[in-house]
Amino acid sequence: MGELKIYTLKDVTDLLKASSQTVLEEIEKGAIEAFQIGGEWRVTEQSILNFIASGGSKAEGSPTVGKRASNLKISESEPFQYTWPNGYTEEYPLAYEGTIDKDDMHFEIKIGVGDREAAGKERKRVTVFLNGRPTVEFAGANDFDQSKLIASVITLPNKKRLRPYQPVPKEYQSFDVRRYDSVIKGPRAATTMAVVSKIDDLETIVAHAVNRAIYRDSI
Repeated sequence: MGELKIYTLKDVTDLLKASSQTVLEEIEKGAIEAFQIGGEWRVTEQSILNFIASGGSKAEGSPTVGKRASNLKISESEPFQYTWPNGYTEEYPLAYEGTIDKDDMHFEIKIGVGDREAAGKERKRVTVFLNGRPTVEFAGANDFDQSKLIASVITLPNKKRLRPYQPVPKEYQSFDVRRYDSVIKGPRAATTMAVVSKIDDLETIVAHAVNRAIYRDSI
């Protein structure tokens, strides 16, 4: 077995001819696999080779495989409310309904858009229900009024959230994946990775929910 080569952040910036901020962003997105020792990032040679082989960073909004679902059928529907197990009834003044099929699975979709507190402030909230079951939730970014961005954490099949140092699963490599707290800033904001989307990008919102449902049923 050959010698394992491990690089510092500065080594990686030199190798990739990129700024340290750019490299850190790729690590936080999971595009470059890395680990920490004493609070300092380390990257293996294989991780760098994998990053290069995958085509490197993908520009936000660039078309890639697997994100869009051509069989998605969805349209605006009547407002509704949902009562959570803790007894809280949430109002969704804006709503959508539709269907999607993936991997021989059929999903009835219902999306509710409302407002709820998260990370210390009132935010736009999007909940996706698949076959009547709440599956994923998105929260509005701190600058939502300008950006219209929402974010939802990625939960893996083992029920643990995707950490910044872990590789992004293939099902999410076509998404805009960032640290949740880079978009949702405030008390108790998650430090794990999340799908970031425009609030009107229903295809991405639904695709994230379908991935979560398939992960959940694979256990």
